Amino acid sequence: MMSAYFLGIDGGGTKTLARLESPDGNAITLKSGASSLTQDLDGAINNIVGITRQILARRNIQPNCVHLACGVAGAGNPSSAKQLQQRLSALGFLNVEITSDARTSLLGAGAGTPIVMVAIGTGSVAMRLGRDGRIRQFGGWGLAVGDEGSGAAIGKSLVRALLWELDSYGQAKSALCQQIMREVGEDRSRILPWLQHAGSREYAALAPTVFSHLPNCHIAREIIAKTAAEVDRLIEMASDGDALPLAILGGLADKLGPHLHPDHQQRQIPPLGTALDGACMLARQSATQPSLSEP
Repeated sequence: MMSAYFLGIDGGGTKTLARLESPDGNAITLKSGASSLTQDLDGAINNIVGITRQILARRNIQPNCVHLACGVAGAGNPSSAKQLQQRLSALGFLNVEITSDARTSLLGAGAGTPIVMVAIGTGSVAMRLGRDGRIRQFGGWGLAVGDEGSGAAIGKSLVRALLWELDSYGQAKSALCQQIMREVGEDRSRILPWLQHAGSREYAALAPTVFSHLPNCHIAREIIAKTAAEVDRLIEMASDGDALPLAILGGLADKLGPHLHPDHQQRQIPPLGTALDGACMLARQSATQPSLSEP
């Protein structure tokens, strides 16, 4: 009888990772370019299919003996996820599971055990794997109406502070706003075009400037306090009264961690694994049992 292999894929806005695991646990990992279904759907699908073909070729493995699970940014859009599912299924895998990178991050962070995971980077999202095995997502609605506690939210708060200073005083008075003005423009004729084209990445790129002005700048203190409170609220909502272990991931985890509520700091544990670990876990589960349920 042919032995089954397990292929996990972690696709995001900056890179794609793939790991092929043999039945005895030996593994090979490859890396390629970005594969966010939100940023570039066609490019993301081509990158994922490409790295899938490449890693199978490295081991001379055929898809018909492989269980595949892919956690990818933007999979919350059913249409995008379906297109990726169809392209991968056409290769002839034993089965293909497409899910969000938030879900695979959750599974990796707790090694499949009950946990609350909060990812705070350019955007923000929280996930809970409850004691009943059910998974729920909180937040992750995007820059326009959500992503509270994120790098993009920090950037928006900073630009708003600059605009208030310009309207109030006719100039940027604080050192923080003077510095950020050099990034977004020095007058209305330059700032308005920047605002028209700015997205999550542009706003999030401003966030490190805020931290660099701590603790002396009162504007920076207010922005970080507000941001930390938003993350605390996200944690409370995801916890739902259950003090599960808490893993905080993402580029702002270390910077915002010390500003969170003491109770949340005490609950925090180092992640036990990565999103790629979570994808491989799903691939193995698909071969032996139903996957952890989502509502």
